[in-house]
Amino acid sequence: MVKMNALLLLAAVTLIAGCTKDAPEEHPLTADAPDRHAVTELAPGQYIGVTMGFDHDARLGGKNPGAGGNIIYNLSLFKSTTNDNDWWDNIAEEIAYSGVDFVAPTLRGYTPNNSRDAGDPRRLASLVAAMDRRGLSNAFKIAVFDDNPASWTAARNLDNGDGYDYTPLFDCGDTANYKYIWDYDLKATFTAVPDAKRFKINGRPLIMFWSVANAFCTNQGNGNLKKIAQFVRAKCQSVFGFNPYIVVDPTWLQFDQQCNDPAVIDAVNPWFNMANPWRVSTFNNVTVGTAVPGFRVVTSTTNMFIDANHGQTFTTGLSNVTGAGALITLVEGFTDWPENTSMWRSPDTTYYDYPNQRINILRRYTHKAYGNLKVEAEGCDSYHDLSAGNSGGTFRDGDLDVVKTGDVNGGWHVTNTQAGEWLEWKELPLPAATRFQVRYSSNQPSTVRFVVDGVNQPVVTLPVTGNGSYAAEDAGAISFSVNSLHTVRLQIVSGNPAINYFNIMQQ
Repeated sequence: MVKMNALLLLAAVTLIAGCTKDAPEEHPLTADAPDRHAVTELAPGQYIGVTMGFDHDARLGGKNPGAGGNIIYNLSLFKSTTNDNDWWDNIAEEIAYSGVDFVAPTLRGYTPNNSRDAGDPRRLASLVAAMDRRGLSNAFKIAVFDDNPASWTAARNLDNGDGYDYTPLFDCGDTANYKYIWDYDLKATFTAVPDAKRFKINGRPLIMFWSVANAFCTNQGNGNLKKIAQFVRAKCQSVFGFNPYIVVDPTWLQFDQQCNDPAVIDAVNPWFNMANPWRVSTFNNVTVGTAVPGFRVVTSTTNMFIDANHGQTFTTGLSNVTGAGALITLVEGFTDWPENTSMWRSPDTTYYDYPNQRINILRRYTHKAYGNLKVEAEGCDSYHDLSAGNSGGTFRDGDLDVVKTGDVNGGWHVTNTQAGEWLEWKELPLPAATRFQVRYSSNQPSTVRFVVDGVNQPVVTLPVTGNGSYAAEDAGAISFSVNSLHTVRLQIVSGNPAINYFNIMQQ
């Protein structure tokens, strides 16, 4: 077992990582947090992405309590099953809903003779397949976030019989170790992720490396880190035919001055710490930033805490990083439940107000803030259901009736509806001229209506589809003076339609 999660350990060494004279320029706080109901769309030429753990425990929705007694508040709303594809199907939908340009799965490599499921890059084929199944092939792209303390050090030690741990340290000057960087990590990643789904800067697939601090590595200087970067470039070129866009943690420049060269690395990403939930830096005239929505690891021996403050911390961070003109904003971390930073839908009401709040905030800072949005019925923030229990027994706990759908692109739908029931979402981004469209199935005539900010919209008839067929029906339009955020309720007026999703579209 690893003695300490890599993200936790870095918080203790991050001050070391950012204090050398050749470290990238740090930008001070530039603005107070705006109203969290405001929307600041990403400027053209800027990109935003999220890290995403996909280890075995993450795919089970996390654990409560966490390691060392740390209380896990942001467990997943999604009720994982033994069908691994279900998890991938849901997470692909949630990432698409967030509007980000890319997801950067947290790679921890693999070892041929061990089945440890900690972030095996070969599993990214499951993400690719889920994107295709759910009709999300072009919704976002896939970048690389290499958790090299794990993929290099811990994986190498496991392979050598020393256990999945950070000791012995990874010798950066030993070329025999390069197989853990390439063969068992990056090569497997780009084999699993086809070119069409790779996220690129200036046509070059993005690789982000994390810390090479003394807690994980040794012999980092004397050009050894430069050799690793050059090795990665050469392998990507010879095997896959591309020159990667390499972004590194500041420790690379600290330990090896030969990395302080635009011909070696393209940009530097400063990691957050407990005192700075967001940071930006500039290297090679490229500004890169990071933000975290919150952080909580509190045990008998550890007290690491960034108050999520019901989304205010996230809003402040995203506002300042994107406002600083960051070319790349990397957000930690879509599924990072052990440190209470997850952005997946969660029933947590201690640090947030409703399940979709984290994703909603993230979307406000993307290019898709007010673009067309597919809103899944089963992912609603609240509901009124007249029958006890979830008759479908899937997707989420509670009384909402949810089953896997037979509709195109799969997923789930809300079933066994009846007059008087409703589904509700908070802070949905509605264009100034909005049109609703409902995707449903019904064996009898049914009627529904939208209620926006408590105001009833016209009742809409849903014709019979029959035989388990699905149809999309226009469900009315509404106008506002500007693009804005609203509470939207979908109410069943009559009949028993199965509701798959509704679309928010610009008129």
